Amino acid sequence: MSSTIIAFCLICAAGMGQPLPQPPRPAPAKPPAADSARALPTMQVTATAVATDARRIAQPTAQLAGAQLRRSQGASLGETLELIPGVRSLSMTTGIGKPVIRGLTNNRVVTLANGQRTETQQWGHDHSPNVESADAERLEVVKGPASVLYGSDALGGVVNVVRRRLPSAEGPQNVVRGRMSLAYNSANLAPSATLVGEGARGAFGWRLSGTGRRADDLRTPTGTVFNTGNVTGYLEATTGWHAPQHDLEVTASTRDETIRIADDPLTAPGYDGRQRIRTQRLTIESNVKRGAQRLQLQAGYEDNRRAEFDGATTPDVTLGLRSRTATAFAHWHHAPWAGFTGVIGTAVQSTQFRTFGNETLIPDNRTQSTGVYLLEQRTLGDWSLSGGARYDWRTLSTPGNPVLQLAPTSRAFNAATGTMGAVYKATAPVSVAFNVARGFRAPSASDLFANGFHEGTRAFEIGRADLRVETSANTDLGVRLRTARVSGEVTGYVNRIRDYIYLAPVGLPGRALDSLEVRQGNARLVGVEAAFTIPLARGFSASSSTDMVRATNTADRSALPFVPPFRTMGTVRWDEKGPGRSLSLSGEWNARQTRTFRDDFAPPPWAVLHAGAGFSRLTPRGLVHIDLSVRNLTNARYRDFMSRYKEFANAAGRTLVLRLSADL
Repeated sequence: MSSTIIAFCLICAAGMGQPLPQPPRPAPAKPPAADSARALPTMQVTATAVATDARRIAQPTAQLAGAQLRRSQGASLGETLELIPGVRSLSMTTGIGKPVIRGLTNNRVVTLANGQRTETQQWGHDHSPNVESADAERLEVVKGPASVLYGSDALGGVVNVVRRRLPSAEGPQNVVRGRMSLAYNSANLAPSATLVGEGARGAFGWRLSGTGRRADDLRTPTGTVFNTGNVTGYLEATTGWHAPQHDLEVTASTRDETIRIADDPLTAPGYDGRQRIRTQRLTIESNVKRGAQRLQLQAGYEDNRRAEFDGATTPDVTLGLRSRTATAFAHWHHAPWAGFTGVIGTAVQSTQFRTFGNETLIPDNRTQSTGVYLLEQRTLGDWSLSGGARYDWRTLSTPGNPVLQLAPTSRAFNAATGTMGAVYKATAPVSVAFNVARGFRAPSASDLFANGFHEGTRAFEIGRADLRVETSANTDLGVRLRTARVSGEVTGYVNRIRDYIYLAPVGLPGRALDSLEVRQGNARLVGVEAAFTIPLARGFSASSSTDMVRATNTADRSALPFVPPFRTMGTVRWDEKGPGRSLSLSGEWNARQTRTFRDDFAPPPWAVLHAGAGFSRLTPRGLVHIDLSVRNLTNARYRDFMSRYKEFANAAGRTLVLRLSADL
């Protein structure tokens, strides 16, 4: 954390120092009166690779930005996103929250750091995406297969953490400014801070940001959950040069976190294991424009080192996993041709993986991937059409491992994917969207070769070397409503997955601990998502959303793991016109999951109330926001089906969250 504190001092010095004389600042944009993830965003690029009116995108998407993102910020990416219909968080302790999109998670959901693919969550439900969203401009979510643009693992969806654009300066004047966000969460006595300094001189811009957070053990209505705290520090630096015809940006970041992992006090009394995770990323991106054409190039490198310890103070690594990943893509955004606009691209990826520590779970290995693809759009009268195709080649090789009794092995996986969609009367008050998409996921090294005790899952895991590629065929049909007073959407989908890979508990004689064995079979996920927002009189608005998914292993008619139960949410908000005051009252109800995987524990249904108040003021430096919320207003006792601690711990009790955000 010392490096984060030093960065904060540097940022404050840059933001608080005397800048050169500047012309009067334009007034910041007014925050939306009822900023909501449920409203259709005006622009959504993750699903299409080009800036597109979201009403013309056939594939279901969602976006968190502005006030809604500020109020939703949590300690993990999954926690921040879980109020979006169709998205949940698979949680484990206070620092781990994996996005679950339509019942699919782990390495069936691709996470992006401003377009750069990350590889930090693929080894199990205790490995969450190490992507920081504290100073993001917006979070974009694509629901359903998106393999045409993102290749393997984009079977359930994509989450993109989009950072803010670098500032620009016009004329001889320089720009120097800053932002800060301070927060406190009483559920785990958790303070957090984000400080940002940025500036520009002519075409040159820069930004330095830092985030630090610390959490104590989780407080519940029935007591404290031992060993659930965490400490996180994050630094990011970006510099770039922007000209009318070409630009170049370089971003470097480092994230260091220690996460405490709890266990059932009845079966593992006094367990105080922990994870230490360090992630470094470097991204270089350039755009070259020629008339109506643009060539977008991006190259990235990620080093993720994860060490798991079976004690709070032991220096010996029980299980260590380290991956070094290099990624690159080239997108040619061609000029309109015969009414078509779109992108033709290629992407490559290479991941070098090794293990260390006292235990061996999977062998050292290397994965290499190449994909070529195109995605096109066209408008014909009342119809907005889209379509694309991709082909991927992937190899996974290992030198073998004597402990695992594994000889040198190499596997090759190929897949063809595609998408086709249409929106009828996209800009009309009522429109209809239809989309079909095929996605794929190649087996990972842990799927194929795992054969050891995993400290994070507290189970012995057994892989299967003859696994085939997972493929999915997903169909979406939705009706969208957008008028001056009402906005909403209802979408139904069916996702059929062939050769679905999953972990099943098995009993092995002589082992006291649970064992999990990799298996493969076909699956079907059927679901519906509905959401609407209605403005009421004098600044009041009402919104509601519902989502449900039924997931079945069609081979034996059993349920799939980690599938959330039926949920419905509702909110009444009052927002003063312009920067001012706001009040909200919301409720959430979760049904009991009646279809569980094997012997999974299903808690009773539960309902909670939340209240919030906000105050915004426009100052000479910009906007200042104070947000206060009380979660679980009635201090209800409940256990969330999506929590990995549900068998022995309640969820957080009444929680006060206070946040101060300001332009400096």
